[in-house]
Amino acid sequence: MRRDIFINVSPFEKRIALLEDGRLTELVVDKPDNQRIVGNIYKGRVVSVLPGMQAAFVDIGLEKAVFLHAADVAVAQEGEIDDDDTDDDVDPRRRDRAEKPIDQLLREGQEILVQVVKEPISTKGAKVTGYLSIAGRFLVCMPNTSFIGVSKKSRDHSSRRRLKRLVQDLRRFPDVGYIVRTNGLNETEEEFRIEMGFLEEKWAFIKSVASECEAPRLVLEENEAAVGILRDYFSEKVDKVVVDDKDFFQKTKAYIRQLSPDLVSRVHLYEEKAPMFDTFEIEPDVQKVYADKVWIRKGSHLVIQTTEAMTTIDVNTGRNVGKDDQAATILDTNITAAKEIAKQLRLRDLGGIIVVDFIDMESEDDRERLVKEFKKALRGDRAPISVAHQISQFGLLEMTRKRVREALVKTVSEPCSHCEGSGNVLLPSSVVAALERWVRRSQGRGGPKEISLVLHSRIIEFLMSDRAFAFHRLESFGVTIELVEDPDAPADSFRIFHTRSMEELTPQHNVA
Repeated sequence: MRRDIFINVSPFEKRIALLEDGRLTELVVDKPDNQRIVGNIYKGRVVSVLPGMQAAFVDIGLEKAVFLHAADVAVAQEGEIDDDDTDDDVDPRRRDRAEKPIDQLLREGQEILVQVVKEPISTKGAKVTGYLSIAGRFLVCMPNTSFIGVSKKSRDHSSRRRLKRLVQDLRRFPDVGYIVRTNGLNETEEEFRIEMGFLEEKWAFIKSVASECEAPRLVLEENEAAVGILRDYFSEKVDKVVVDDKDFFQKTKAYIRQLSPDLVSRVHLYEEKAPMFDTFEIEPDVQKVYADKVWIRKGSHLVIQTTEAMTTIDVNTGRNVGKDDQAATILDTNITAAKEIAKQLRLRDLGGIIVVDFIDMESEDDRERLVKEFKKALRGDRAPISVAHQISQFGLLEMTRKRVREALVKTVSEPCSHCEGSGNVLLPSSVVAALERWVRRSQGRGGPKEISLVLHSRIIEFLMSDRAFAFHRLESFGVTIELVEDPDAPADSFRIFHTRSMEELTPQHNVA
């Protein structure tokens, strides 16, 4: 399988696209005003202990205190835990211990080290754990335990034993445990030695900072999303990484040089005038990610809708009704839909409770086959997923997908003031990012040098804020711009006219 990573950089957002065999399979949008905090380690102060909830709230310096459950309060481990079914997300330090009441573990005012495991979502604050972990490419370092484990993706028991012995022999500190990640199953002793040294230096840094500071305080910041993608995905299996910004290209090369010096030649700088996602035909697939309706084939489609409580996915046949064997047509449509749903879950980063309403099937064998095919399609997803064993009597298949951050659409949009929160309107930064792509695309094709933009006042306000940085950025592509405010214009659209002829160059453009 061919894998490529494309990183599109602008001052307003960074978009990281992972392609497998030319198909967009994952998309991450990173905004400077919406920094992710999952993985960050803080020195916090306990502000309240709630025995009735078996939980505590901890001040780590954010707007809201974070949630810490009793099961996530770190306690000392005795001896080595052995487990042949370890996954990258499973923390063995939580297992097989006698749980004490929260008020016997923590007290108000106590200072503790915690790590964010779930972003603040909607009205809920962040969730943290006292069991720290430091992720590398091949290993996960787990301080304060002697545990050594191997990702359960490896089912070869002799290989698992060999890797455990290797890590056991290489580690320098008995109170620092490790899990060999899926990426590390075939790595060499030297690669492990280098990474273990790097991870142990990080742990020493964390202890040093934590011992000298007062809570609340950020002790270690997790890498930005683009660097995290490179850490988790970049290997000899990745054919190329393409970056369209010189500064971030140099940063990416430096990071890859640190990880795998022999693979740094696979990092490329994109320097063409046309937007990179256009050139590599990624943009059309990106735009589909924000739509509720996803077309499959022959008129069949999915309708994906997310609420506060859950995500529902409805499978519709449309015009695809078949000519002869209707049951076979329905099964074929459902299986095709299942594969597309697996893709959309990754692309949209959907999490929590998910309910799929497949097309009704009378045959029990067909229903069993559909569930089997769906689970097979989900294997490529990094997120922990649990799927019901069978379709319910109402024709629904229930599942959960671990949610650690907001869904992708929530990253680039905000509640619409006109519909009182029942829908979403794109952030001004997302509209301007799309506008920038339009300008670059136009100038790459020799478009007019003088244009008029008809925009909602909130977009104009964003363009002219911060010494008109965004406005000057647009004009830096060789075009003179006149701004026309239209208070009745949709808040996430723009219209563009040739200034001299007033010919409309694009219909009203909704960037979602």
